[in-house]
Amino acid sequence: MAPNVKIRGIYTTALTKFFIDSGITIVSPSQAIAARFKDSVDMATQKTSDVDIGDLEDSQGIMIRGKSDHVDIVTGVIRENFTDAIFRMETHAEMNCITVEFPYLTKSRMDELRNSVVPTVFNHHRLRLINSRYVDLIETKELANHPEQRETVSKTLEKRLIWDTYKKNKEIAIDHVKLNGQVIALSEGEIIECDHKAKRLILKRKKFTGRHGYDGLNLPKQEGDYAVTEVTEGNFFYRHSYFRQDGRQIGEYYNINTPVEFYPDKIRYVDLEIDVVRWPDGKIEIIDEEDLNRYAASCHLTKELLKKAIETARNILR
Repeated sequence: MAPNVKIRGIYTTALTKFFIDSGITIVSPSQAIAARFKDSVDMATQKTSDVDIGDLEDSQGIMIRGKSDHVDIVTGVIRENFTDAIFRMETHAEMNCITVEFPYLTKSRMDELRNSVVPTVFNHHRLRLINSRYVDLIETKELANHPEQRETVSKTLEKRLIWDTYKKNKEIAIDHVKLNGQVIALSEGEIIECDHKAKRLILKRKKFTGRHGYDGLNLPKQEGDYAVTEVTEGNFFYRHSYFRQDGRQIGEYYNINTPVEFYPDKIRYVDLEIDVVRWPDGKIEIIDEEDLNRYAASCHLTKELLKKAIETARNILR
């Protein structure tokens, strides 16, 4: 029997639509949600919830709480329908607590679910993390009256909130999110090229931190080294090209990840462990595939995402 689900947070409209379409009853809806789904038979104001869903602290996904069997049902439905969702599991006595990270593709699917209920800009859920009030204002004042202009309104809003903030030499942070949830802040990069149409940034990074050598390349870091990092929004990988101070290239590192998301001051993705490295002599190889498989065995990622990560690495290798 499907559990009753209570939802709160920025993904409420999208998730309500998703669960109702999946035959799951939503309980204790807010007034706004009750009005939006007033004709739904899978909604109840009086029933108690079996599963509670709310935003993660950074709103990059959700936390699911409830008894194990109920949480398993809800998590299973999400796993079957959202390719790049990342699952992290905890158990407290009889209560299960599972966090689900929503990367680029999942947020995009949430945007479309919400748009099927109420006029919604593309990238709604990501842009709300930047300026929630402004996104709500544009959707209420402009898009609601002219839903046929969704693409134009969306592009203008995204440009204003993200691309207009990118200036040459501006420093951009890199949130390198591990499958276990740890967020590693890679060294910042200065913008040396910005292509709005291609949704691409090229960064020069000189402030290397952490280990004394370059992962995978097995080469030492030296004073004056720098990297040129090329990243395109929505790609499942991005490239670091490493150089010595005199401009001599010492190698390339292709990071495989969930599709990259751009924010005004950073890029963000979930690292998928597997990578590709290339040396100046042409030697190229895949590394850390076993780490990816280990996380897949622990149910952190979907079968589709595992397949895509390996496929992406092998395409780069070819």
